[in-house]
Amino acid sequence: MIEAPEPSNQIQQEVGENPGQTIGKLDNGQALNFQNVQNVILQPGSSSSYQTPPAQFQKEVPHLLPYLANRREQEAELSEVFSKFLKQDLPSHLVCIIHGDEYQCHYNFLERMRKVSLPKWLNLDPQEPIIYEYPLEWPSRAKNLHNLSNQLCKNLADVVLKNSLYSLEEINVALSKHPYPVIIHTHLLTEDLHKQGLDSLNKLLEFCHDLHKIITNQRLIICIFIKYKIKRKKTHKKLWFKFLFNFSFDFLKQYREQQINRKVRHYLQNLSNSDRNYIQCQSIVVLPELSGINQGEVENWVRCEDTKKFVGEAMIEPLIQKVGEMFGYWEEQTSSDTIPMSYLAKELSKLMESLIAVQTNSS
Repeated sequence: MIEAPEPSNQIQQEVGENPGQTIGKLDNGQALNFQNVQNVILQPGSSSSYQTPPAQFQKEVPHLLPYLANRREQEAELSEVFSKFLKQDLPSHLVCIIHGDEYQCHYNFLERMRKVSLPKWLNLDPQEPIIYEYPLEWPSRAKNLHNLSNQLCKNLADVVLKNSLYSLEEINVALSKHPYPVIIHTHLLTEDLHKQGLDSLNKLLEFCHDLHKIITNQRLIICIFIKYKIKRKKTHKKLWFKFLFNFSFDFLKQYREQQINRKVRHYLQNLSNSDRNYIQCQSIVVLPELSGINQGEVENWVRCEDTKKFVGEAMIEPLIQKVGEMFGYWEEQTSSDTIPMSYLAKELSKLMESLIAVQTNSS
């Protein structure tokens, strides 16, 4: 949790001797622990305007609004590919690979695609839930990759028709009833790719290619989300011999995670540059990696029409000032000028709620 107190508030720290220990406490008693972040204590005083407003003054922030901060690079590339996708005469499939670390809110990016981006590109009313989506469960325990395609078929039938015994032909009939492209999304952790090998990604792409032979009456947008696990710091003290043992174990585990992350990124880079991206009835796009958001990008979001409509014209400059304070504290404590989406979205919601409460009180 990141709080943005007034400049007079104190930042409290308590440094121990154990490497990677959490320093201080947040106002809700929880320690912030993100990648190399070790020491973040931001405690607003009682006079801070950034406190949680009373329930009677709270105005609910639209769920997706904070998640619209940036992701312009990904949306621009997807928009270009999607326009070509729609112009193809025969129903075709688009395979979209979205990757980033576990703090970048992959599912919210999917919601943004389904509820904001795609309706805009299709000239639909964004308020209507027209774009259907089906989660395709990834068989993370599957060891025999030869059976992977069959398992995925069963999982797809189960989610579309509520019965894994149905055939792909029957899935085709069911999906063809939707008037607009359908999203099918599956989610993989790098742990899965470590256990099953990168060849499982090849098998997954082969499955996506095989779908166009059966799903012929509907355009599919198949989203493959890959989530990188990142290094975590331990927050509890141990006896010295337990500490040494666990330190060695954690070091090897983190090294393994970093290795598989590098391999996956390299795989995706090669895939992005290969001729495999354009095959019959299917396009593959690897979007730029989801990453943290910087201050300039958030300020642009503050000035956009959706934010302005919610907080009002008068609150734009105060919100920009609070965003500056938030990034100032974050960079001071973490030496990073970007904030991961999972933390950023929560704090932007709190900032907007606080400013709306002040505006309500003064009116």
